[in-house]
Amino acid sequence: MSEESKVEGRSITEELSKLGKQMADAIKAAWESDDRKKLQAEILDGLQKFGDEVTVALDKAGKSETAQDLRVKAEKVAVDVRASAVADDVRRGIISGLDVLNAEMSKLVEKLEPKPTSSDEAPVEPEAPAAPEAPAAPEV
Repeated sequence: MSEESKVEGRSITEELSKLGKQMADAIKAAWESDDRKKLQAEILDGLQKFGDEVTVALDKAGKSETAQDLRVKAEKVAVDVRASAVADDVRRGIISGLDVLNAEMSKLVEKLEPKPTSSDEAPVEPEAPAAPEAPAAPEV
């Protein structure tokens, strides 16, 4: 039998279908094989041990004197920064209050200072404020 006679009765679709089924069977067999299961178990075990080692190393590093010193210094810096911010806020508040007080005192001084008249260039002494009146007797 020649090659032509073997090929004549089949279609490309049939051949591709057959190839696809064989590929699926090969993949299934490889996936279910003992070698693949062993490899998967080995990889999972290795990843677990890797994670455990990293955790132990991080715990040791966190408990080291250097790490604790670093933590204490960082906390001190944070406290200093907060205290510095509070001091700055208090300083700004005091300055703002003094600014308002100075402005009000300036207004008061303006009101109390005599205004020079055009005929008299010398400042005039302010009059003494009148004595407060005695309270009126309540009506009965």
